[in-house]
Amino acid sequence: MSKKKPEHVFFDTNVYINLLKNPAYQLRLEIFLQGAYLFVLNKIVLMELWAGVKNHTEENILKQHQKIIPAIGLDDDNFIQAGKILFQMAKEHRNEPLSRRRLTWDILIALSAKENNALLVTENQEDFRKIQNFLPFEFTSPAA
Repeated sequence: MSKKKPEHVFFDTNVYINLLKNPAYQLRLEIFLQGAYLFVLNKIVLMELWAGVKNHTEENILKQHQKIIPAIGLDDDNFIQAGKILFQMAKEHRNEPLSRRRLTWDILIALSAKENNALLVTENQEDFRKIQNFLPFEFTSPAA
């Protein structure tokens, strides 16, 4: 059975942060915005972005994104699945509590990508590669 090509694409929090810091970074993302995918906003990423808002400009950008970009989330059962994945990862990698808390959001983002048949674009390849050992989902880094 062949793998189904992702229909949606969304950016991880770190990609948005890079966009805010360096507008030229957008050139690396153009390939994902040219129509091969439906661009969506992940609700977990949105939560992380809201938590880090530092000024009215950033606040207004998030409000605009919420108005114009469709949002995806995940089913409640995925929270239990995330706990099971954390348990398996802890057995294999002996993650410290701080690392587990940080990984929790990434696992939920990965579960959301899988559930919504979405491609995640992230700069955090190391953690998502680890998660991919326990959960099949699609991710990539921004084009160089």
